[in-house]
Amino acid sequence: LPLDIQASECAWPGTPDPRPPAPRPPRPRQAAELAGALARAARPVFIAGRGARSAAARAALERLADACGALLATSAAAKGLFRGNPWDLDVSGGFASPLAAELIGAADVLVGWGCSLNMWTTRHGSLIGASTTVAQVDVDERAIGAHRPVRVGVVGDVALTASAVAELLDREPARSAGSPGAGYRSAALRDRLTGAIRWRDVPFDDTSDGDRIDPRSLTIGLDDMLPDERIVAVDSGNFMGYPAMFLSVPDADGFCFTQAYQSIGLGLASAIGSAIARPDRLVVAALGDGGALMGISELETAVRLALPMVIVVYDDQAYGAEVHHFGPDGHPLDTVRFPAADLAAIARGFGCDAVTVRSVADLEPVRDWLEARPPRPILVDAKVTSERGSWWLEEAFRGH
Repeated sequence: LPLDIQASECAWPGTPDPRPPAPRPPRPRQAAELAGALARAARPVFIAGRGARSAAARAALERLADACGALLATSAAAKGLFRGNPWDLDVSGGFASPLAAELIGAADVLVGWGCSLNMWTTRHGSLIGASTTVAQVDVDERAIGAHRPVRVGVVGDVALTASAVAELLDREPARSAGSPGAGYRSAALRDRLTGAIRWRDVPFDDTSDGDRIDPRSLTIGLDDMLPDERIVAVDSGNFMGYPAMFLSVPDADGFCFTQAYQSIGLGLASAIGSAIARPDRLVVAALGDGGALMGISELETAVRLALPMVIVVYDDQAYGAEVHHFGPDGHPLDTVRFPAADLAAIARGFGCDAVTVRSVADLEPVRDWLEARPPRPILVDAKVTSERGSWWLEEAFRGH
């Protein structure tokens, strides 16, 4: 924080009520306005955010989506919420796959559910068409339209609002027979989603060269061998789109996104917390080498607590985001590039198992570790290619 803010005084607001507030039903007029927009929609898309991360919200949103033919997407914070639904587009925004971006961008009605619809979730607004009707549902009235204008705003709990709107749609004369609206859905689109919605299904030129491994090939290889019941905790940096998008998660509880203040170095500690909270799942910490080195002392914590977790370091010998942000403009990069470090040896010094990976074949010791599952972490020091910035980072830079 700026020094003048650190030195300022603030009034203590008092002790808040520890009880969660009762779910807030929507205002009838606002719910009716949203129902009318969805009844007229030909290509509706829902984007659910952190405020929709519950089983009740998922069930209500899926029921409403079935009624109006909507496709289902999430913000990064809610990744995995609709896992298993055939109409799941996964994450909207900079992480969206090409097919997801195409479908979201062509929506005629876009509804954010407990989602701020900020610049990251909308790719600086590029995923919202000029004629798209934008709606937003949130329990906090101040959140409605905070990041971009919305045509329909509904103040209310996500689950209660979705249920209320679904009931209104059921009363539409055209739906008296109980048949759901086709909306965006078709058999042909369902086939496209099955074969091309995931990033790992998008063809790419593998840049692995024997000395360094393409981060996409690395992450796909890990995705194939890791158990389905997992939690993926991702640090911040140039690398973060690869584990966030190429590693699948079973549900919204399987994704821990440590992006507070866009600070790096929080991933390992967050992963350790996840491993303690959910010992029934394998935790995968995905870190850049810069962030890993910031918090590397926490390896001792993971070893001392006997946490069988996988720690993957995308090692490009740099603060990659800064390299790709400042390098093209000719700024000096000596302070954001690192000398080579044997992170595997450092991890062994803390008591971890460890392996250095320069090719997909080098991942076999990880498979062996997964089969044995010893009571200690394994660190994967992946020497990744880094000639250019990741796709989402380039998109973010262009947005600015």
